[in-house]
Amino acid sequence: MNAVPDQRTHERIPFSQKVKVISMGRIAAYTVAINIGMGGVLLRSATNLPVGTQCRVAIPVPDGDGTHPLLAEGLVVRSDEGGTAVKFLSLIEQTSFHSLASHAEGTLLRSILGSYQAYFQVSRNQDLADCEKLLGVTKRQFRTTFYITFFSCISLAILSVWLYRPSMPAAPNWLKIVLSFAYGTVWLGAIQPTLDLTVFRFLRLRRARSHA
Repeated sequence: MNAVPDQRTHERIPFSQKVKVISMGRIAAYTVAINIGMGGVLLRSATNLPVGTQCRVAIPVPDGDGTHPLLAEGLVVRSDEGGTAVKFLSLIEQTSFHSLASHAEGTLLRSILGSYQAYFQVSRNQDLADCEKLLGVTKRQFRTTFYITFFSCISLAILSVWLYRPSMPAAPNWLKIVLSFAYGTVWLGAIQPTLDLTVFRFLRLRRARSHA
């Protein structure tokens, strides 16, 4: 292991895995990592880990028999609503990092599906319960993004029909109704969630950078 000159110079990879944080000889937090690099890890906000806290992070590393914990000594350099950043006192080994990277690639699809599941779980609730916990954005940001994308969709749909109406072939009313329902289903079930989740990711990144 080598000394860490600057953790930001090292590649970061998404790493949505639960990790254990130990401080002062006891478990300080069980939380989920957002991303990880050889020089540090960004965790979901853990308010019980203030800046300056020395800790040990137990990171699950996949191997042939499952996983084994990689213990990395670190120092909390930021802890706010944007996340808890832990700078490792020594770089983690390349072989371990490559194993983490390979595992992250294999879990990317599950992460994407999990994001959609969280989106629909929040949107089905009138009060948007667990919005910040599951999606990392405030209820106001969720509502604003949803309404902007929703009404933009309606406006674009009306505009496109109005512009191309002279060249559109005649169609029976039942077909128009079926196509309208199909369009609405595809939009609400796939297109809008994808747009919204993309915006949410941008908002989380901007917030994290503003607090860096």
